Amino acid sequence: MTRLFLIFITSLLVVLIARYGTYSPLPGEVFDDCESPVIENKLLGLWELNRIDNYEAFHEGLAENLGFLSYLEVFAYPFVLERSQLYRIEQCGSKLALSVNYLRTWLVATAEIEEPNIQVEMKDFATELKETLEETFEEVLTDVKDALAIEAKPKINKNLEFLRKSNNLDLVAELNFSEDAITLYGTLNGKNYKEKIYYDAGELVREIAFVDSTLGSTDFIYRRYP
Repeated sequence: MTRLFLIFITSLLVVLIARYGTYSPLPGEVFDDCESPVIENKLLGLWELNRIDNYEAFHEGLAENLGFLSYLEVFAYPFVLERSQLYRIEQCGSKLALSVNYLRTWLVATAEIEEPNIQVEMKDFATELKETLEETFEEVLTDVKDALAIEAKPKINKNLEFLRKSNNLDLVAELNFSEDAITLYGTLNGKNYKEKIYYDAGELVREIAFVDSTLGSTDFIYRRYP
């Protein structure tokens, strides 16, 4: 009984130390005062890391040494991250915000998207027909303006703009959003990588792959935060 109790206490302490030893308060929402509502999609919200598949590939992509300490990190980091990492995706109009912590460090970044899912109220058929008839002439003028490029559309800035960033992390990336999936292309600590974020069977998946990796991609798999 005493031996089992000690094993239980030891296991509990290991989990608690991993959880609270890496704890960092969740930053406030980037768009807490957003006045441009969007249609909800499955990516939005707060997620907690549930498991990591093939962490070796992620570690290989970033590691500069492959000694004994590096070997231990391959086993220790997933254990710690699975008990501490949160990921939040927000949208306001034509902007997305991504927030994620790596141990105690929070990264918060924003970027613009090409086609925001702006919420539009449905109109009845009679009203729509009336507006169509009234705007027929206006449409002709609009087509002419577009053809002559009289009103140039603003350039979209897809580059991640960091609101919070680690001094030890060199990250540059471009964000693309289409078909309910977010794709990032960039460099992480000088290594070219691609990251795809998508919804799969109730989970959020971050699939990260480095260009020169020999071990494939790493999947960070999240579940909804309670």
